[in-house]
Amino acid sequence: MRKAVISPLCSGLVIPGLGQIINQDLKKGIVILGAVLLLFVAGTVKLVRLIHSVFQAGNVDLSDPHVIMSRLRAEDISILWYMGIAFIIIWFFSVIDAYYRGRIIDREEAGSPTHADLSD
Repeated sequence: MRKAVISPLCSGLVIPGLGQIINQDLKKGIVILGAVLLLFVAGTVKLVRLIHSVFQAGNVDLSDPHVIMSRLRAEDISILWYMGIAFIIIWFFSVIDAYYRGRIIDREEAGSPTHADLSD
């Protein structure tokens, strides 16, 4: 029951994909890590460009946060929402997959039959 606990905790609390790597499913873990890294980089770039466009739009009074916030609200941030939703979906998948794969590994190590063994 060790991997069924450790791997989803690592995927859920540390970084998505780490649980798959702990379960020795390296390809899936690297794909998930890559997707999370890509979302993080793309989100950061979009956020920096958004803030940059607000300050390039004209005379922005840096001492008045209400003006800055109203200009930020006027910008289209829907892509950031889509990236956030994609991250949450990847995160949930990573945790659930790590748990089920960890359970299978724990059963195999304990010598219990798996679903594949029962179908033979």
